[in-house]
Amino acid sequence: MKFENIYTHLPPDKFIHLRRTEFINGTEQVFHDALTASMEKYGFKDPIYCWYNSKNWGKNIKVIVGNNRMVVAKELNIPIVPAIVTNFKEDAFPFEGRILKTDDEIRALFHLPNKLHIRRDKNGNIDQITPPHFPTVKEHYV
Repeated sequence: MKFENIYTHLPPDKFIHLRRTEFINGTEQVFHDALTASMEKYGFKDPIYCWYNSKNWGKNIKVIVGNNRMVVAKELNIPIVPAIVTNFKEDAFPFEGRILKTDDEIRALFHLPNKLHIRRDKNGNIDQITPPHFPTVKEHYV
């Protein structure tokens, strides 16, 4: 099976994402507040990474990377979210988007492209898009 990676912009209500208690009103309040301030000032800087038509999530567009940004986007009523979506069934994607064929095309969508890690599975399909290191709240905001 060949996957297709699509860059698109969609309303936040099209996605399902995690809502971690520690981020929303818990031990990560400093991180939450810093992310909120950043998104209020700059908006969505980098796209979220999602799966569609996957074995586990079916017709839901499931956020894989960017869950905290989705929480803040909904709190701030941001109307449109940039997303890279891995579509597991090429013939069944009901949204318009730009097909991404190379890692360079994906990196060009991010503000820190050289620090981006694009992990692929044994078939060469994108498995994850992440920074090389997720800093802790203390490392990043203190």
